Amino acid sequence: MSKWHFLLTMVFAPMIALADGDHDHESDPHEENEKGIVEASEAKGIRISPEAHKNFGIRTLGFTSGAIVLPKSAIFFGLQEKNLYRLRDGFYKRIDFQTITKTKNEFTISSTDLKSGDQIVIEGLGFLRIAEIAAFGGVAHGHSH
Repeated sequence: MSKWHFLLTMVFAPMIALADGDHDHESDPHEENEKGIVEASEAKGIRISPEAHKNFGIRTLGFTSGAIVLPKSAIFFGLQEKNLYRLRDGFYKRIDFQTITKTKNEFTISSTDLKSGDQIVIEGLGFLRIAEIAAFGGVAHGHSH
């Protein structure tokens, strides 16, 4: 299966299920492996299946505290803002950050939305954004600047 065919299947099948009101979070765990978006919560973010995580090529970097140096690939550049994707308790969520310094290839950032033990997504952001749009129908609350 091509990556694009998989992506379309992972994005639109759950979107149709959510639109139909079919979001039973107590589903068969084997069924979760066939879905892209397993759970969506505006407070927590989106949880994706392990297969989607693997096929989307998502890579993360651990966060402990304070400022962190990130590759430019970790920054999601929207039309009016820049964000990071944080992984916490199995949920990916787009968050705000403050740039401390930047170079051609790296950003040193801080964020009040990060805590010790969080992971910051450094690859696969585009796929997460598509999944976020599918789950929430566009812009998640708090990101409509």
